[in-house]
Amino acid sequence: MPVRPPRMCAEPGCSRPSTPGSHRCRTHKAQVDARRTEQRKAAHRDYNLRRDESDGFYKTERWKKLSAYYRKRYPVCEYCNNAASDITDHVKPYKTHPELGLEWDNLRALCRPCHNRIGEQIGLAGRQDGTTRRG
Repeated sequence: MPVRPPRMCAEPGCSRPSTPGSHRCRTHKAQVDARRTEQRKAAHRDYNLRRDESDGFYKTERWKKLSAYYRKRYPVCEYCNNAASDITDHVKPYKTHPELGLEWDNLRALCRPCHNRIGEQIGLAGRQDGTTRRG
């Protein structure tokens, strides 16, 4: 079977062959990777600056102690009843119901996959209604 000749680097003005699995030569691939890494860092930095003030609630000692105690009392995921609980979740989200943030009846112990699944379902429901996704 014939071997395909290497492509030329996609960077304008460069006539070197590209590296296997890439569209750029080694020099330009390194430059693009460095730019991409910087862009990701900037995106994460910007995201963290825009985080809601409500996220500070999850760093308080009262929440950390209540969350740990709740998971100690309910060590198994309340959704699937199979896995160990990793996360104490609010039934009614803290962002929309901050007054229920420390209410025992508004908590549930979930494993990470169930927490993500429930969060995705809430996000999809929100998008269908035309509202933004819960963060």
